[in-house]
Amino acid sequence: MSILVVYATKSGASEQCARLLSEQLPYCRICDIGSEKPTIDEFDSIIVGAGVRDGKIYKPLRDFIKKNHSELLNKKIGYFICNEKPRKTEEILDENIPNDLKKAAVCMESFGGYKAYAAPKENEDPLKGIFVDKIRTFAEKFMI
Repeated sequence: MSILVVYATKSGASEQCARLLSEQLPYCRICDIGSEKPTIDEFDSIIVGAGVRDGKIYKPLRDFIKKNHSELLNKKIGYFICNEKPRKTEEILDENIPNDLKKAAVCMESFGGYKAYAAPKENEDPLKGIFVDKIRTFAEKFMI
């Protein structure tokens, strides 16, 4: 089973999460949608991850979901977001992911995150504010 983790990030949290997630999943490739346009036909499973600002996932990922909507319905799919307000996870997913894609999802989760101005500096812990345990749990659920 080949897995693509496609993500969009501004502060780096989504990239950190995508990397950690890919270490937990076999046959996994990550793709920053801001610099690469993946061919999803090559993959059995897709995990979509994005940072959130003002309740919206980043536009490159919104565009990716819109463009690939019907193809995503034919894949094993999961979603993660990186937001500093985990209590708003359900609301954010409801507003950003179409209902049929949410219903088809194996798992959806917030991995935490941080505000852009509070992103870890060069010599700080790059996982500050990220829930590593939720990433592991997500990977386990996704592989079932």
